[in-house]
Amino acid sequence: MGVTAAGYARGLVAGDQCVGVAHEEINNTGASAAKSVRVMTVGDIEHSISGATVADVGRAVYASADDTLTFSPDGNSFVGRVKHWLTGAKCVVRLGADGPALQHVNHHAAGFTLTAALSGTLHTNLGASGAIVATLPQSPPAGISYRFVCMADQELRLEPGAAGGLYVKGAKQADDKYVSVTDIGDFIELVADGNGDWLAAASINGADADITVEA
Repeated sequence: MGVTAAGYARGLVAGDQCVGVAHEEINNTGASAAKSVRVMTVGDIEHSISGATVADVGRAVYASADDTLTFSPDGNSFVGRVKHWLTGAKCVVRLGADGPALQHVNHHAAGFTLTAALSGTLHTNLGASGAIVATLPQSPPAGISYRFVCMADQELRLEPGAAGGLYVKGAKQADDKYVSVTDIGDFIELVADGNGDWLAAASINGADADITVEA
């Protein structure tokens, strides 16, 4: 179950905040909020996840659509973590099982797109053989944040899109211009300011020159 930007429940659409699993199907053909739905927000569910094996116990699980779970965070919504592997693709998933001391770490060998529902996650370029692009959400709410760390000696580009720019290296960079880090251990934490732009709240491991701005 997801929620719209206006705060109404709906069958989850990739990128929504996942608020749990509906106890029953509710068909609302009337005005928004004309009906209510009971939602299970904590606990365990049994569900199929494509490609799941016993090695995936503890792994973060995302929803790419209503009733479709995946291990890919790209553009999707965090749901919970694999508690048990049962058989084939079937697993027991614990809802919202992130915990206060746990951060979701996602490795990317190719470009990926972030959503507001993935706020608080960490992303690396481990496995990349060339430059990859992390596309940030457009016009995100204030406080949305992500961390990026180079784990391969390849360019990791952070693309704000046409509607936003990044505050880094002593200035606001031009809208729709990516910034990138390349050396292993270099990092940037970006926080949305609520006006469509991004603040580098923390950055780099080496010299300021390690951050490159698109010409």
